[in-house]
Amino acid sequence: MDGNGAPMQLPPLNALRSFEAAGRLGSIRAAAAELVVTPGAVSRQVRVLESWLGVQLFRHEGRSIQLTEVGARYLEATSHHLSSIAKATGQVTGRWRGEETLQLRSFTLFASNWLVPRLARFHRSQPWVELELVTSSRPEDFGNLDVDAELRPNSHLPDEGFDLDLVVSDVVVLVCSPQYQDEYRLDEPDDLRRVPSDGFLRSVASPQLWQNWLRCTGITGVDATRGPRYSDTTLTYRAAVSGQGVALAPRSFVEPEIASGSLVVPFDAPGQQLDFYLLHPSHRPRRRAFTAFRDWLLAEAGTRKPRSAPESADPAGAA
Repeated sequence: MDGNGAPMQLPPLNALRSFEAAGRLGSIRAAAAELVVTPGAVSRQVRVLESWLGVQLFRHEGRSIQLTEVGARYLEATSHHLSSIAKATGQVTGRWRGEETLQLRSFTLFASNWLVPRLARFHRSQPWVELELVTSSRPEDFGNLDVDAELRPNSHLPDEGFDLDLVVSDVVVLVCSPQYQDEYRLDEPDDLRRVPSDGFLRSVASPQLWQNWLRCTGITGVDATRGPRYSDTTLTYRAAVSGQGVALAPRSFVEPEIASGSLVVPFDAPGQQLDFYLLHPSHRPRRRAFTAFRDWLLAEAGTRKPRSAPESADPAGAA
C-alpha cells in the first residue's frame, strides 16, 4: 500500500534489476556477467519491463545500448532505491558488506609467501579494514565476481573486464637442497640429465612450468613429466628443502631458504618472468576498503602506477 492506502504499482523485480544493471553499466553483456545470467536473459527482462511500463528505455545502436531520455530518468529514480533494498536485505541476513570490508582471493603461492608475511603492517596502518582472504591454486576458482578483488599471476589474466595493477615481477629459478646438489653434481644446466625422473618436483597449478622453463633455458634430453605433483609451488620447494628433488620457484619467494642455506640455486640460467597482478572488476565502484588496500599494496611492492595486461600471458604458468 502507498501513503494514500492504494496498492503500490510495482514492476517485476527481476526485470527492474536487469534494467538497472544494464543502464548503470551501459552494456547488456556486463549486466549479464554481474547478474550471472546470459545476455539473452537480460535482454528479455528489459523487454518485459518496457512492455510493462509502455515506454522504450534503451536505444539499440549495433551491439551497444543507450538510455533514452525517459530511461535515464527512470534509472536515476529507481537505482538508489534498489541499493537501499539490497543494503537492508544484507543487514537483515548478515550478508551486507560495508565500506570497511574487503573480500580478497589470491593464488596460494602469492598469499602464503608474499602477502601474509606483510599483512601485519597493513592491519597496523588500516585497522578499520576487515580483510577476508581466501586462497586457491585452481584457475577455475578465479574470475567469478564473488569477491571484491583478486591476486593472480600473469599466466591467468582475463582478456577484459578488469582493472589491473602490477604488484610483483619476479624470475623463476631452479632450487634444490645442498645435499641434493652434491649427490647429483649439479653445477651447470646439462647436469640435470643426471636427475632421476622422480626428482623433478611439479605443481598441479603450473602443469607447463617445467616444460616452458626447459625450453627457455635451452636444456634438452630431460624428461620432467614424471615427478611427484603437489597442489602448488610452495609445496614443491618445501619438498626440495627435504631433499626430494629439484623445483622451480619465483626467486624472491625462496630468498629466506636460500639465505639460510636450506636451498641453493645450483647454476645460473636464463630467467623466466612470473608477474602477479591485483585485479578489480572494471564496472564496479571502488569501495573505500579496496582503495586503502590497493594503495598500501602498491606502496609495499614499490609499484604505484596502474599497469595494463601484458600482450601475451607468461608461459611460465601459475605458481
